[in-house]
Amino acid sequence: MSNKIFYGIIGLIIVAFVGVVIFFQINQKSTDYYPYDGIAKEDLSGPSKDLLTDENYQDIIIPKDLENYKNGEGLVYFFSPTCSYCRAATPVLNKAIDNLDMEYKQFNLLEYQKFAQTYQIEATPTLIYFKDGKEVKRVSGNLGSVENFEKFLKEAKEEAKNA
Repeated sequence: MSNKIFYGIIGLIIVAFVGVVIFFQINQKSTDYYPYDGIAKEDLSGPSKDLLTDENYQDIIIPKDLENYKNGEGLVYFFSPTCSYCRAATPVLNKAIDNLDMEYKQFNLLEYQKFAQTYQIEATPTLIYFKDGKEVKRVSGNLGSVENFEKFLKEAKEEAKNA
């Protein structure tokens, strides 16, 4: 009788272990996120590589997608992973975006430096709201609070309606 109890306990432990492994595999975040089409992973700068697993930087687009995206209506966040103001602003901006149930795209100027000139970016972070390929509203720097980002986003959407 004691062998049956022993094997029963071992069986339960195995089932529990398998269940835990399956649970963690299902809930594990994908590390396959790689937004930089045309740049090999080993060619990315160190700070850009660090962002690949950062949940605050999961909406990065590349230049060809930026051109398509801005021809609709939406917000583009121009940032540099070496910018301390950007690192501080991004989670706050993400909260404002979530609160307003909006979407936006992030553009890494460290990897695509020539686009700073193309879009006349003089400081990072810079937010530009586009509609039909035209800039509607812009702000540079860390706005500091969720409320300030929300105010900017609401104003940009309103101006886009009237554009």
